[in-house]
Amino acid sequence: MGVLERESLDQTKLQSYETREVIDCVDIYKQPAFDHPLLKNHTIQMKPSSNLKANGSGSVEGVLNQAWRKYGECPEGTIPIIRPQSHTSRHAIRSNPHLKWLNKSRLGSESDGHESLFYIGQYAVVYLNSGNFKGAHATINVWNPVVLDQEASFSQIWLTAGPRETVNTIEAGWRVDPGSSPKGAKLFIYWTGDGYWETGCYNLECPGFVQTSDKIALGVLLQPFSTYGGKQYDITVDIEKNQPLERWWLRIQDVDVGYWPQDLFTSLKDRADKVAWGGEVVNLGLDGRHTSTQMGSGHLPSEGFFGKASFFRHVSIVDGGSFGRDPENLQKRVSKPGCYDLIINEAERSQLGVNFYYGGPGYSAQCEK
Repeated sequence: MGVLERESLDQTKLQSYETREVIDCVDIYKQPAFDHPLLKNHTIQMKPSSNLKANGSGSVEGVLNQAWRKYGECPEGTIPIIRPQSHTSRHAIRSNPHLKWLNKSRLGSESDGHESLFYIGQYAVVYLNSGNFKGAHATINVWNPVVLDQEASFSQIWLTAGPRETVNTIEAGWRVDPGSSPKGAKLFIYWTGDGYWETGCYNLECPGFVQTSDKIALGVLLQPFSTYGGKQYDITVDIEKNQPLERWWLRIQDVDVGYWPQDLFTSLKDRADKVAWGGEVVNLGLDGRHTSTQMGSGHLPSEGFFGKASFFRHVSIVDGGSFGRDPENLQKRVSKPGCYDLIINEAERSQLGVNFYYGGPGYSAQCEK
């Protein structure tokens, strides 16, 4: 069940009783982005001038069945924004960026240059650590991993630039955060222009990202989820620097969602110099041992591939023009292989592009600390 009702002349409310999510259809010119001091006189670009071409997903079904859309659509000239619930608290680690720098167990070392991508957490990722990147693409398998309270599990793309202390980053994918309701994998974006210190946020929780689509709500539950040994679902995610206005456009499941204006960034104004794909788990170690928060499907890729471990397919980059290509010389970073692992799958590359399987259960006989 659900409702569709007019709350004012310029705002409509859509509500799904099955997920208890409330969506406000907000005038596109009254969205949070325009509270940013650098965007006061911003002119909205409704569509990018070019797009990456979508890649097929084989036998996997795309998942963008947000429950609120069963009960209506936002009127033309508005965008959907999920209404915060009074009991909803954002994830403590990501919501307080200063804590990222208090944890000294980062990936890599000063010499490898890779730690500027990652701060707190456990990772199973592939990445390119040096380049001139104008975009990235992937098809991401959607699951509903078990996540302990105060922790989180992410499957996403990162595009970053700049030194570690002031890194600029754009991130997109899905996350599970039990601190918010309803529980389950939710579509998310994130950005920062100063190393997570003062700028940036998830979705539309602060001024910055300019949404143009009335079809997709950020931060909303994705349905259905993949099941172990059963049907698999995924989402396609594209992030591309678009000419001639130099804005970073987000495309989800072939829908142009909106963009990050270049004014939000310093190092990312022109390009990204690092890109990564894969999973992250926040490990607070509250029980004095490694967390049992799961990544991906909650199963290691050594247990089996399709229908068992989670996957990324059609991984590609844009490094010139408006077309994607396969990344070459991908590096792999797995912080604790017994807890979460990653295997690049070369066997099906001709059909699925660059693809890999990743994830794991966290604490287990193989993952004790």
